[in-house]
Amino acid sequence: MNVNVITPIRLGGPYRVGQNLADVLRRKGVDATWTHRLSRVLTSPLWQGADVVHSIDIPISYRLWRRPLVLTIQGDYTVDNTVWKRFYPRAIRMADVVTANSHFLKERLNLEDAVIIPGAVFSDRFVQVKHTDKDPINIVTVTKFYFKDKAKGVLNILEILDKVQKNTRRRIKYSVVGGGTYLEEIRGESGKYGVDVEFTGVVEDPGRILERSDIFVYYSPHDDFPNVFLEAMACGLPVVTNTVGSVAEIFEKEKDGYIAATDETYFEYVLNLLNRVELRDKIGGNARRTAETKFDWAKIGDQYIEIFRKLVGDNQDARG
Repeated sequence: MNVNVITPIRLGGPYRVGQNLADVLRRKGVDATWTHRLSRVLTSPLWQGADVVHSIDIPISYRLWRRPLVLTIQGDYTVDNTVWKRFYPRAIRMADVVTANSHFLKERLNLEDAVIIPGAVFSDRFVQVKHTDKDPINIVTVTKFYFKDKAKGVLNILEILDKVQKNTRRRIKYSVVGGGTYLEEIRGESGKYGVDVEFTGVVEDPGRILERSDIFVYYSPHDDFPNVFLEAMACGLPVVTNTVGSVAEIFEKEKDGYIAATDETYFEYVLNLLNRVELRDKIGGNARRTAETKFDWAKIGDQYIEIFRKLVGDNQDARG
């Protein structure tokens, strides 16, 4: 069985998901191709030689081939200001199978027949953090700066960390990883907060920064299933986030992560983690185990393979 995985060309969630899916398929004996170059993506509707075509956040709304098509939707395309947005409704109708990464997204987009397959992580590619009583405490966010309201979530975090810094003797070193249109605007506004913050821009492997950190924080007005949560959890980092998207489907509140309903609660979670190394170790350890047992690619990959094999079998039966 040969599977062609098609993704956007830009570094980001769907790009990495496609890369990792192709990798795990090969590990499991499936002949997988990963298409992510612009020319190949643009011509993909014209010809396909694979047994199954799997598009990740590329809405193929027309095709000249009859191979089975799987469409994976990673986020709420209705809020994306991209050229792809208007193609999704037809692409959803055309796909043989649609998958979504959360029940939240399935309900939000009214994807009645979608199969839920959550995000995944190669847990063994991440080194688990050893939490120690140290100073400063390294806090990290990995996000995108392509949406202004989402980018401003970093300012919400800075405001909270500024308050935390004033209520503890421990120093905070805050790293913000990611790039996009509004990065420089947010960087310019960050100076009014009394927090030692570094904006790294886009990095090839955020995992290396996560492995040097102690707490992962996130804040966004809209999102679905931030896959970077899984990477942070695989590193054994306690995660603190506001209530957004499907985060309640990722971890159990106050067991392997924290979901704050208010900024005041968010402040309390971060302050407690900052001052209590044993709490960071406990929550981070639980997070690592959840990443390994619930979200590892070894398990999630099998769910995709089951879909591919059924489609190939049905396609062969139809050709008869």
